[in-house]
Formats: sequence, C-alpha cells, structure tokens
Amino acid sequence: MAPRRLAVCLVLTLLAGSSAACGNAKSTVSTAGNTNGVSAHAIVVGGIASLTGPLPADFAPIFDGVHAYLNMVNASGGVNGRKIDFAYGLDDGSNSQQDATQARSLVEADHVFAVVGVGTPSFSGASYLAANDVPTFGYDVNPEWSDGSSLFGSEGSYIDFEHPGPEPAFLAEELKAKRVGIVAYNVTQSSQGCIGIANEMHKFHIPVVFEDLSIAPPAIDLSSDVNRMRQAKVDFVASCLDLAGNLVLSRTLHASGMGSVAQYWLDGYDEQVVKQDSALMNGVYLLIGHVPFESGELQPSKYPEMALYLKELAKYFPHDQPSEASLAGWVSATMFVDGLRKIGRDVTRTRLINAINSFSSYTAHGMVAPIDWRYEHHELGPVDCNVFLRVHDGSFEAIFGSRRTVFTCFKYPQPSSRKVVVVPPPADIPGA
Repeated sequence: MAPRRLAVCLVLTLLAGSSAACGNAKSTVSTAGNTNGVSAHAIVVGGIASLTGPLPADFAPIFDGVHAYLNMVNASGGVNGRKIDFAYGLDDGSNSQQDATQARSLVEADHVFAVVGVGTPSFSGASYLAANDVPTFGYDVNPEWSDGSSLFGSEGSYIDFEHPGPEPAFLAEELKAKRVGIVAYNVTQSSQGCIGIANEMHKFHIPVVFEDLSIAPPAIDLSSDVNRMRQAKVDFVASCLDLAGNLVLSRTLHASGMGSVAQYWLDGYDEQVVKQDSALMNGVYLLIGHVPFESGELQPSKYPEMALYLKELAKYFPHDQPSEASLAGWVSATMFVDGLRKIGRDVTRTRLINAINSFSSYTAHGMVAPIDWRYEHHELGPVDCNVFLRVHDGSFEAIFGSRRTVFTCFKYPQPSSRKVVVVPPPADIPGA
C-alpha cells in the first residue's frame, strides 16, 4: 500500500483541525435503483470532490481525469452503444457532513447509475453509497473505502496505516542504515503511519534510536528534534509529516550539517514543488503505487497507458499538470468502463459490481500494481508492489525495480526473517 493515501488524508486533517475527518461514518438504508441512470443510448454518472475548502488543488483534478478518459471513450463511440454522461460533479467543500449530503443527492435527486470520481478525504458518504450498492470509484485516501464491496479505490480499497508493508525497512536495508529516526505529528493519521514504519523497522532488527510522534502541526521549528537526532547519530529519517513539514525538516537537517542523511517522506510526489525546492528535496526517497509520470514520458512504449493519460490530459485540460488526483480519476473511469464492457448491454449495478469484483489482477491497462478485487476490499496481499522514487537534480527517478518493471514487489505479510524478502513481480505487472 503506497503511503500517499495517508499523506493526503493527513494534510486535510491538519487544515480541518480534526482527526475525525478521515474516520468512518455508518448508516443503514434500503437498496434500490439497480438501473437508475441507464437509457438506450446513455449512462448517467456523477462524482463528488473537494472543489473548495482548504486544499482544492489536491482533490479537484480528479474530475479532469474522469472527463479526459470518458471524453476519449465517448469520442470512439462509447461503451456497447451507450455514451457515458458525467452529468453531475458535486462539491463537498472538504466537509464531511456536506459529503454525505452530496452522496445522497447523487442517488436520490440526480438518479445517477454510478459515482465515478470521488476525490475527498472527508468521504462520509461512503457508507450510504455502500448500503445502496451504488458502484463508486475514486481516490482511496482513507479507510472509508473499505466500507463495502461496491466501493472501488483507484489502487485498492483496504488501508491499514499501522501495517504498511516492508518497504520502509527494505529502503533502510538498501541504504545500509544503522540508526533510524522517526518523526510524526500528534494527530492519529500521522502517528499511526509512523507507528507502522517503526513496527517494520523493529521487525527486521533495524535500530530506531529516535522517535517523536508528538510534533504539533504545522511544523515550524524542528531544531530540537534535529539536534537530538544528530546526538543519536541518526543516518536515516522517516517522516510522516505533510509536504510543508518535510521541507522544514530538510531545511533544518541541512542547516545542522545533516544534509547527507537519507530522508524517506510519505508526502512529496509533486513535480512543481520538486523544481522549486530541488536543493531541499535532492536525495529524498518516496513511494508510490502507480507507474510514475516520468516513465510515461521517458518510456512510452513500455508504459503506454501512462503515456496515453499524459496525452489525453494535455488534450482536454492543457493547463493541468499531471497529478495523483487526476490520475485517480483516470483509473476510476477506466475501471468503470472495463466493468461495463465486461457485462455488455444488460447494465445493472449488481452485474457491474459483480463483474469488477471478479477481476483478479486489475492494473487499469498497466497503470497500477495488480489489484485482486476478490479480496482487496478487506485485506492486502499476497504480493504488495510499489515504486520507489528518489529525487535527483530536481526530478524524480524510479529506483530498484528490475528490467521488467519499475515496481518492486514484496510478500505480504512478510515471512519471519531478519531481512526483507523481495519476490518476483507478477506476470502482468505494468511494464512487463
């Protein structure tokens, strides 16, 4: 599980001032509307995104990704004789109460067939949509995506912040780290993420010599933590801060003569920021769960779907920069359309949900690590694949991986061992 889900959820939690923003909300309603929104020549869908509020730039682009993919599909004739009409793009204002209201509005007032494009960490409408068996697709940044079998996150729907997989320990091993420092905010999403990292380090006998999970957000002065890490001779820092806090951390490390210490961030895959702050980010390591944007530019024949996303996004939204939100929208629309193609002209919500849940190795045509939808609503594994990135001279480069793919794969959960066990990537991993 790539940690950008935690990072996005964390950012809005900090700005909203409440750790409840990423919690679960439960409700019980009746199931109805199996063919709502379906006509002879069209299927009407909608979406919910944080178009306003603290961080619209991190979520609003999901609609652009959905539109780019559906525009391309409709230009080629649609799906089984029907065009997909993305008729309702609603704003929840980054507000959990408004999110639940908008989810109900899409179903009961707008009568959409499916919700294709949810981009908000305040997804309190999830339980309502799941209870109504509404096929729902979007940016999976919090645990609400595991509320039901009709909710399909762009990289899978199960999230466990405290058991993130062995990737941080693998990176520490590869860098020959001997003394690890860990920093997090004193809010649940941040501290849980770093508890998970600490758990993995301990499991593989990598010493954690400094740990501070009580930093008050936003991070303004980290000199005390950095001084203590210097005294502890830390050579690897894992940070569960947001991007702004990570930049403060890096600036303080450099000012304290610790600029060469390896840094692993949960938040930082931003092409604009890396150009602006290349000196502070140089040598930083990150982890993502999809093909990097850079691979679509540098290796379009190996990663054609990423190249297609970049091309179509530039065509329909020329002022957009590639982003994880718009990519989540593209993958969401891809998944929805692939499900429709599988069931043919007899379109019902039940048939679509069952069809997608039969996909045992879904990659959105080579964009994300394989998802087994028979299981990944409620568990991870058995193989967890992600992409390690390193910042070099103001750009991101994929590291590790293999000649077959940029992804590095691990058994999940890991067997008992003193060293992280890497496994060969599945046959259908993107790039293979």
